[in-house]
Amino acid sequence: MMVVKFFDEVVRDSFGLWLSTLFSAIGSWNPELTFEQRKYAFFYMIEHLLVNGKIKFIKPGADCYISPNNPHPKLSIFNDEAHWDLGAKDIVFYLKECWPESARSESDGELTVYFYEVPGIIWVDEDGCFYAS
Repeated sequence: MMVVKFFDEVVRDSFGLWLSTLFSAIGSWNPELTFEQRKYAFFYMIEHLLVNGKIKFIKPGADCYISPNNPHPKLSIFNDEAHWDLGAKDIVFYLKECWPESARSESDGELTVYFYEVPGIIWVDEDGCFYAS
């Protein structure tokens, strides 16, 4: 089992924001970690947060993203149908499979694309309210 130093601080700084923020916050709070160690910590934290009900993910293909071409999506993060109902290990497996093998640093363009293409994260506060950006 991995121990991520400053786990609570990383979560606090990432709460309500994109998945890329979680990855960045791990490095900000743990600058001694290599890129590969940060990647490992990232997936560890996602699984831990999923198992403990602190995050959810938007189901791939769910119509809940606002854009100029879709100003009124059918769903929002508040609709259960928009939530990805796979188990934590399956979601993490999917995220790992999508990770760009050629990424070697946080500023890698392929990593930026990854964070835009994977399902969106939904944060759950202590009262069960949902937040996303």
